[in-house]
Amino acid sequence: MDPQLAAIIVHDLKNALGELEGELSALTLDLDQGKATEAHHHCQNLRDKMVGFLTLYKASEQGLHPHIEAVSPEDFLKGLLRNHSKAAISITLDTDDMPPVAFFDENLMGLALDAALQNALRFAKSTIVVGCKTVAEETVFTVQDDGPGLGTEEEKQSTGMGMALCSAIAAAHKNGERQGRTRLHNLPQGGALFCLYLP
Repeated sequence: MDPQLAAIIVHDLKNALGELEGELSALTLDLDQGKATEAHHHCQNLRDKMVGFLTLYKASEQGLHPHIEAVSPEDFLKGLLRNHSKAAISITLDTDDMPPVAFFDENLMGLALDAALQNALRFAKSTIVVGCKTVAEETVFTVQDDGPGLGTEEEKQSTGMGMALCSAIAAAHKNGERQGRTRLHNLPQGGALFCLYLP
């Protein structure tokens, strides 16, 4: 793993842990249901960041060895979206041309697409569309948002861990000489489109 990226991620995790500690400390003085719910949500986000960081570290040190299985993309994505059902942004599933089955590691792909969704949630104005299609013998998972697109200045800069994690997980999925890949680009009508291609 790139030492500079690792240092940035660890610093980000340390800050997130400090914020959570402050929230929990305040709750010991004044038990407020809304604040408790927010602290729990931050705790879940921190756990997800830790799992992502450890997976990325493992990918760089030992490689990832996906457990490939036949999975229904529709069922998989519906399960993923249930975890984001309370998001303020509308997240919809595009089932047009979705293949009935695809072959991938469900756990690793869950981490990757959850990271892609978290990135889209940071920028989307009102909607996110998630889908899966077969294109030229590749299974392509997509996350599309209606935000300002790539190159947007953020108040709190991203570590880039989400995209690095997605790329590592995609690349771990191989079929002969071919391996998975990711692509993130702006859309002509505005917003960004993330694509994860599996061979």
